[in-house]
Amino acid sequence: MMLSRRETEILDYLVARKACVKDIAKALGMRQPNATKYLNKLAAHGLVNAAKQGRKKEISLSPSAWFGLSTIRSGFPSLRLSEIFIGYVPFLLAFLKERREFRLNDIDIPSATAKRLLGRLRHLGIISMPKKGTYHLREQAEIVAGFCRNVLMQVHSTQAKSELGYVDHGIYSFDSAREIEAIFVTYKEAEHKGYWPTFYSVAYEYGLQLLPSGKFYYVVKEKKPDLGEIIIHTLALQKNIHGIIYASYLALHNKYEAKALLKKKQTYGLGKEYIGGFAKFIETRGKVPFGGLKSLDEVRSLGYGAVQG
Repeated sequence: MMLSRRETEILDYLVARKACVKDIAKALGMRQPNATKYLNKLAAHGLVNAAKQGRKKEISLSPSAWFGLSTIRSGFPSLRLSEIFIGYVPFLLAFLKERREFRLNDIDIPSATAKRLLGRLRHLGIISMPKKGTYHLREQAEIVAGFCRNVLMQVHSTQAKSELGYVDHGIYSFDSAREIEAIFVTYKEAEHKGYWPTFYSVAYEYGLQLLPSGKFYYVVKEKKPDLGEIIIHTLALQKNIHGIIYASYLALHNKYEAKALLKKKQTYGLGKEYIGGFAKFIETRGKVPFGGLKSLDEVRSLGYGAVQG
């Protein structure tokens, strides 16, 4: 989700009122067809609602957007949505939520852009720089970062439901300051439109002949996920010894260089230490235990001769 300044201006306008399209266009000095286009996008993202009032449609902020903003206003009374929702800013704040201390090179957006955005956030009182080169997300601003995460999750969930039909649940990765990734679990197979099948849905392509799980798994990504990403998705979606066994088989059967996993940006909350432990388990052919596995015996127990110690 990247919103334009005009779209965030509409959100700011709707914070204190409900209004019809004509009134919004007039108040913000835009043509009515353009206002309608912007509102359609915001509605598709689940950020605004429309309800008929007589002959007119009355537009308002969605309950979740309104509640989230009213919550953060307790600590930041003058904060506008246009200050935290435009461009990379919501992704950056969502990324920083669990990073109380960070440096510029921790952020995967161009350095000049990152400096400019951090300067803006410092001006808003969201970020501090207690010493040169080291930034902090202010403790009272964690609620702002959390709000951005919630909105981004809502937007992705709303879009997934419109594309994939019924979605049971999703898991999200905030390991990048320029985008988020999400995996959605469904009970019906669907053609992808920017949603790529992963985990059980494509395991057979890599030699893992699993029984159908009764669910289908889709990742939101611009490009088809590679095997390394599918291994991470497998570990993230099935966080138990079975997930580790399946991921181990995928790596070993396909001779995947597991240390390449450490270069993957999105880890779905697994963290680099966990990914590193899994990579060491694969590289040592099971000699370094991981996640309850003390050898490759249970991986071999899947019955595939390609996995040898």
